Amino acid sequence: MATPYNLAYACFDCRKSFKRSLRGSTPDAYPKTMVCPDCSADAVCLGRHFKPPKRSDTTQWNKVKFLWEKGFRFQKIRVDAHSNDSVPYPNSMEEAKRFVAEYASHARFDI
Repeated sequence: MATPYNLAYACFDCRKSFKRSLRGSTPDAYPKTMVCPDCSADAVCLGRHFKPPKRSDTTQWNKVKFLWEKGFRFQKIRVDAHSNDSVPYPNSMEEAKRFVAEYASHARFDI
């Protein structure tokens, strides 16, 4: 049996994040969207490493949505194949724009 992963889902409508424990080894086992338990809008999968901002922090939620729209699902980005070090995600929208330009080849729209 596969090890379960806790995946973070985020609703951009009500700025809520929640985790779901899912099992499986196929992409179908990890849905790209789920229904938000608060507002019933679509909540998108942002992976295991997503740390949500406070609900009231609209600036940070706008940055998260921008990154998601550009294909960044908060997966680890490793630029050196011989290292376990990963690139930190940006703290501001200005940094996010540079991040997207620099790491465009790491964008993933399939998860």
